Amino acid sequence: MNVVGDLFGAGKMFLPQVVKSARVMKKAVAYLMPFMEADKAGGERETNGKILMATVKGDVHDIGKNIVGVVLQCNNYDVIDLGVMVPAEKILQTARLENVDIIGLSGLITPSLDEMVHVAKEMQRQGFTIPLMIGGATTSRAHTAVKIEPNYQGATVYVTDASRGVGVASNLLSGDLKDDFVKSVREEYEEVRERHKGREAKTKQHSLEEARRNKFNWGSYQPVKPSFIGIKVIERFPLDTLVWYIDWSPFFQTWEMAGSYPKILDDKVVGVEARKLFDDAQVMLKK
Repeated sequence: MNVVGDLFGAGKMFLPQVVKSARVMKKAVAYLMPFMEADKAGGERETNGKILMATVKGDVHDIGKNIVGVVLQCNNYDVIDLGVMVPAEKILQTARLENVDIIGLSGLITPSLDEMVHVAKEMQRQGFTIPLMIGGATTSRAHTAVKIEPNYQGATVYVTDASRGVGVASNLLSGDLKDDFVKSVREEYEEVRERHKGREAKTKQHSLEEARRNKFNWGSYQPVKPSFIGIKVIERFPLDTLVWYIDWSPFFQTWEMAGSYPKILDDKVVGVEARKLFDDAQVMLKK
């Protein structure tokens, strides 16, 4: 999985391949685990650490989180996955009860960013000191540095993608590497905040009075009456007809493949894998 992570980070391997690799690794570990447990019979199994993961309150997306969880488990981490739509109180209560080493937050939609800030503030208020890992489609290094990290005294680290989770966790729990790693992250985030302040200073902002003068004039607006008002139920509609209306570009973007459909199928870099992914989707739609 380390090799997979390096290839993914270098753009030589793509998310569908990472998922397949993680599934193979999980099955291999499941097969080997009884032998490993038998070999350690009579002694407590040693792990690299215990990590609690959750998709924050208001968000139901968990594909990325699940991938990270599998990769971490394959690298001998105990993972407690609370699922989706998890409120801050449950996250922190479970973290205390299970005595976890790291809390990992995930989210895909924009409101999740504010909820992550809330969780960080609650961790600070309740006296937590364990590391906090941030990940998800809408998250970023800039948001973590500007909005989340200043609210929590413990180490707060943005995880770029699923392939980097193990490396970040390893550094955060290493007695030899943690201090230097956290110091470098904090210095990097401080630079990000300074750049952010510089951009804000250059941005021209209107006063409240100016903004109100530019408000939309609803008095002259004449809305168009819909051709149909009410509930319309369409039954026995052939699904194969709907397939032609699918916007495939967001589908590829979800799998972290940059490009628009159908051009992406012939892309020099991701074309081959994009076409494989597209063919797999077609097979599933025809089932």
